[in-house]
Amino acid sequence: MRTVDVVIAGAGPAGSATAALLAAAGVRVLLTDRSPFPRPKPCAEYLSPEAGRILDRLGVLDAVSQDAARLTGMRIVSPGGIAFVGRFRPLGDATPFRPWGLALPRERLDGILANAAAARGADFRPGTALESFAAGPTGVVVQLRAGATREAVHAAILVGADGLRSRIARALGVARGADRHRTAFVTHAESVSGMGDVGEMHVFAGGYVGLADVGGGITNIAAVVDRARMPAGSGTRQRLEALLDRVPAVRGRLAGARFVSPVRAVGPFARSTTRATADAVALVGDAADFYDPFTGEGIFAALRGAELLAPHVCRALEHGTLRAADLAPYDRDRRRAFAGKWWLERAIGAVVARPALLDHVAERLARRPAVADLLVGATGDFVPARRVFRPSVVWRMVA
Repeated sequence: MRTVDVVIAGAGPAGSATAALLAAAGVRVLLTDRSPFPRPKPCAEYLSPEAGRILDRLGVLDAVSQDAARLTGMRIVSPGGIAFVGRFRPLGDATPFRPWGLALPRERLDGILANAAAARGADFRPGTALESFAAGPTGVVVQLRAGATREAVHAAILVGADGLRSRIARALGVARGADRHRTAFVTHAESVSGMGDVGEMHVFAGGYVGLADVGGGITNIAAVVDRARMPAGSGTRQRLEALLDRVPAVRGRLAGARFVSPVRAVGPFARSTTRATADAVALVGDAADFYDPFTGEGIFAALRGAELLAPHVCRALEHGTLRAADLAPYDRDRRRAFAGKWWLERAIGAVVARPALLDHVAERLARRPAVADLLVGATGDFVPARRVFRPSVVWRMVA
């Protein structure tokens, strides 16, 4: 049986970033993904300004930036058609790494990160699925399958970076179901009219449509809808078309557009875990938690989660301390790093779910661009979320 230090299941941003950090520290890493690479991934494909800072620390920012679109802020349009724009700019002592976020297809981003992990010494195995695992306080045995070939691998630690429907989280019994069942339908289109240097979110009752330039004249189109308001249809394309019809302002801009990729569905969202650690196992990225794509923090959280996890894995390997209690400080660090983000995501979700309230807030923010910049800066991950919850700021949003 082959032996490595760490097996990572899932080579999205969370898994590949974790692999790159561990391999650079001399850890023997086996990075797997069930899909062959390159592969598309349904996603809003937006990276916040602070995600750029982490990419720079990983040494891949230049590669990611090449041909990526720069987004200088976000434009939100309420169900009543009231729009406000928030820009990424310095706000007191909160300064973005750069005054823009990036957007590019996941097919390119994930390939860059996986190749960076391999360049640092990780053994990258695309097209290799985790079938099962058996973990305990002394390590884990992972059963892998690549086509018709099966292999058992012994590792000290298994990292679950296997996304929203994480098999590893379910097997550990730590996955918590969604409190809101939402599904996204995602595609790429060319020749969408009116695209600028900001991402866009157009809200309708029960959902929203997001638009973002991802470079090369291509626009990411993502429609998210509550299950209770899911349109009828025989396929993903038909359902996306029906959702676009609910936002006439967007539909009109697609008159001369052409879809250039299949419509893919992903969801449900709003899932979490009771903990992200167990004996010889840790979860990172969407496998640990993901609330909703509205605030666009998924890739940042994946990259930041990798930075939080890697030191704990290195410490556990060095001391041979692989029990859940030994890895639990990672859970503590996740709470400290992400608690504000979690509260902000849910607060924004509560407002977006109430059309009249969002119309009210949008009207205030349209007249108060400094407050809009503060809110968008918090979703851009460089403004502490607690600043948005200050009574004076909340008052200016609603009064």
